[in-house]
Amino acid sequence: MTESVSREKSGWAAELKVLTREPQILLVIGILFVLFACFIIYPFIKIILVPSASDWAAAFTGKEFYEAFWHTMASSLLATTSAMVLGFMYAYAMNYTEMPCKRFFQVVALLPTMAPSVVSGLAFIMLFGRRGFITWNILGLKTDLYGWFGLWVVQTIAFFPLAYITISGVLKAISPNLELAAQNLGARGFYLFRTVTLKLATPGLASAFLLVGISSLADFGNPMLVGANYHVLATEAYAQVVGAWNLPMGAVLSVVLVVPTLLVFFVQRYYLEKNSYVTVTGKPVSGLNRVTVSPAVRWMLFGVCLFIALTILLIIGVVFMFAFTRTFGYDYTFTMDYFVEGVLQSASMKNSWIASIATAGITTVLGILLAFLTLRRRFPGRAVLDFLAMLPVSLPGTFIGLALIMAFNSGVVELTGTLTIIIIGMTLRQLPVGYRQAVAGLSQIDKSMEQASTNLGADSARTFFKIVVPMLKNALSISLVYSFMKSMNTLSTVIFLISPEWNLASVNIMSLANQGFLTVASATAVGMMLTIFATFGLAKLLLRDQINIFDL
Repeated sequence: MTESVSREKSGWAAELKVLTREPQILLVIGILFVLFACFIIYPFIKIILVPSASDWAAAFTGKEFYEAFWHTMASSLLATTSAMVLGFMYAYAMNYTEMPCKRFFQVVALLPTMAPSVVSGLAFIMLFGRRGFITWNILGLKTDLYGWFGLWVVQTIAFFPLAYITISGVLKAISPNLELAAQNLGARGFYLFRTVTLKLATPGLASAFLLVGISSLADFGNPMLVGANYHVLATEAYAQVVGAWNLPMGAVLSVVLVVPTLLVFFVQRYYLEKNSYVTVTGKPVSGLNRVTVSPAVRWMLFGVCLFIALTILLIIGVVFMFAFTRTFGYDYTFTMDYFVEGVLQSASMKNSWIASIATAGITTVLGILLAFLTLRRRFPGRAVLDFLAMLPVSLPGTFIGLALIMAFNSGVVELTGTLTIIIIGMTLRQLPVGYRQAVAGLSQIDKSMEQASTNLGADSARTFFKIVVPMLKNALSISLVYSFMKSMNTLSTVIFLISPEWNLASVNIMSLANQGFLTVASATAVGMMLTIFATFGLAKLLLRDQINIFDL
């Protein structure tokens, strides 16, 4: 009898009984499940049911699809590994050294996220392609960097900021008292780093590996530009849908991409749940200074950061040169004509800004709510909610766009061609970033702080807004900053969702580049970066210390 009662208290019935005491939490959970059912489960099931048995057979018996699959796995592993290594070294340098020019490095690290991946790939080709400015004009080399090598370099640069800001957010949150205690016990140098710092940074490393790996798997802009004959699944799926209008085959290839990303997700979650990484416990640590590296390591990291920063500036710089010179490489006369045409006379930039601001706010709020519920509350379907929050990041953007179009093209809720469906698509794409950032930050906060608030009479809502949210300021800032930037330059997710009334700057850049108008495309990209900077500057001016933007 005792055993039966104990089992009931730990089951779903007991969890529901606890939730009934907090109706506001129960209401939020219900709303979240309804939203996920409408905008994730329903559209995705609808598009998955499109392929027939013959479509699946054609995909798994075609040699080109097997080749694309292994190309995808190899290029993703290469790009993820290099982006993780560079991102960790950069983040460690920003948080554990007193090197000069740190603010400069912090700002430069975010520049690739402001430039659309399409233009970043074009800039790489302009510099290092067959007729690249550096390889051909300066060095006189006849090189061909198209294929796996060019794709590896471009994706590393493109996804390095994601690894950096994810890892940096966790390193910044590590309390120095544990490292100082280990140092007082005799731990020094690499041993201290390996046994304390690296272990405490595990949530950030796991989240970065998950997000960078999935992003590189689903990337199609960079492979389209520099992949050449090195086909990957994302480009094959896009070609099937756009080129051959073979929607069933595109759906099949998109589903295939889900398998490795879901595997990474489950491995990451299993590993984190086995360990504890709490470092913020509410115990006073004021007056403690973080353990820093030796002078030799500091200058070594400075060299690495300088090399990365100069590479990024070189890539971004060529975009500016194309935007404001008559014909870069031949006629260097300054001109504003391309900027006027691509930015001032186009409504696409305003549309992108409106959609991105809305997406950043929705993503951040939903991310923190989801993280709080899945980590701090037990309820039936908690694992399902966690899975659904991460599912969109494991799907190619074209898959998400097509799923939404098929689901809401007609019927009771018709959203095709509206701003609403664009924001929904962007939010689905960026939600996992905000969610994982909140999870990584919340996993370091001791539950006893919230329990103390509850014991003092505060309900769950008050505890959430007064205790949890202020302590997640860094995660909140990262989510806002990154979601806004990625939404501004997102391409694959929205390429099927735009309309003549609601065209976006990123799609306009792709269209201009495909038509050979590289100068106007570059000017539009510059306008996008300036818009992002202006938005961040205004936000910092208004909110001041309430938001961190470049302190990542």
